[in-house]
Amino acid sequence: MTTLIINQLILIRHARTDYDRSYVPPVNPPLDKTANHDYAAMQACLPNDYRWIISPLKRCQDTADQLIRHGASYASKQDDPRLQEQSYGQWHEQNVSTLWQDELSHGDKHNWHFIHPDRIPPDGESFAQVMARLAPALPEYAAKHTVLVTHGMVIRALIGLAMGMTADQALTLDIAPLSMTGLSHMASGAATTPGNGGRWQLNYLNRGF
Repeated sequence: MTTLIINQLILIRHARTDYDRSYVPPVNPPLDKTANHDYAAMQACLPNDYRWIISPLKRCQDTADQLIRHGASYASKQDDPRLQEQSYGQWHEQNVSTLWQDELSHGDKHNWHFIHPDRIPPDGESFAQVMARLAPALPEYAAKHTVLVTHGMVIRALIGLAMGMTADQALTLDIAPLSMTGLSHMASGAATTPGNGGRWQLNYLNRGF
């Protein structure tokens, strides 16, 4: 008889960042020191024996540091460059309205994001490419109980991959700053017949603090 093993994957988006929302964000903006986040409440919801894997970008590093400062603990901690946010290439720090007029007035649109998931910014990557980048990493993250401290587009991509969504479907997900999403992965003991529900379960989505 196969032993049932279920691992938990907790996805944390970094806290609110400080930049002008009428512009595409910089590559590495700082955290907004005026944001009214409750790090203590979030860390109280986190297990103390999970490994942490963190995007190397400063806003995620600082978010993890704040959680630890407020009492969070972990079994191990490491950085992973695969968790970096989607690159908008030459569009970083460009005015969104100007981009709409000059670059985005033609081609396919998306109802819930300023660019279509297949659109590749100059020297950047599309959201579909973000999903492709993360596809081989997801089984690694799900191999143990894990907390990921990462970015909004990365979290959308990981949820989409786990739940079998297309890129345009995953892009509709709302992921707020300093929010937590939980997934369960059935590592073994799963049925393999059609209609079995798959190996992933979405436990909660976009729980804000």
